Amino acid sequence: MIRSTLVLALVLLAGSLPARAAPPAGPAADAAAVVTAFNAAISARNLEKAVAHLAPGGVQFSLKPAHTGMGGGQVGLTTDLRAHWSMIGPVLFSATKSYSRDVAILDARAEGEVATVWTVTRTTTARADGAAPRTDEFREIYLLVRTEGTWRIGAVADARAPSDVGIGSGKP
Repeated sequence: MIRSTLVLALVLLAGSLPARAAPPAGPAADAAAVVTAFNAAISARNLEKAVAHLAPGGVQFSLKPAHTGMGGGQVGLTTDLRAHWSMIGPVLFSATKSYSRDVAILDARAEGEVATVWTVTRTTTARADGAAPRTDEFREIYLLVRTEGTWRIGAVADARAPSDVGIGSGKP
């Protein structure tokens, strides 16, 4: 039920993002702060803290794989959000000397128990194999749900192009 509701909400909210949005205030600012804290925890390699911001039953929308060279293929459009980060985090952390996610909030809106946060996400990756650091920039849409008075990330969709972090690529 949560998954189909989240899918419908993301589809309905995926219209045009305003070119210039006012800084979020009130509940929208609180939701945006959760997105910022989640990304800061990933940058700090604190997966336990990061997944604490995820709602039970949350969904990751993967239009294409985030990283080349990981083998296999994504089956379906969605995966469980907590399982996604629980798998990706340790692999990403072991393949990199550092990985940072800097998010700029483009828009944040809250209506009742649901909020959306649109970001420009910039990642900087320093691979463990010594390759030159890489910077990627893409858009993400976060759908948050408020449960027991706390905002949690219920879904994430992004417009990320695949990048190579040197996992399984045969590179030294």
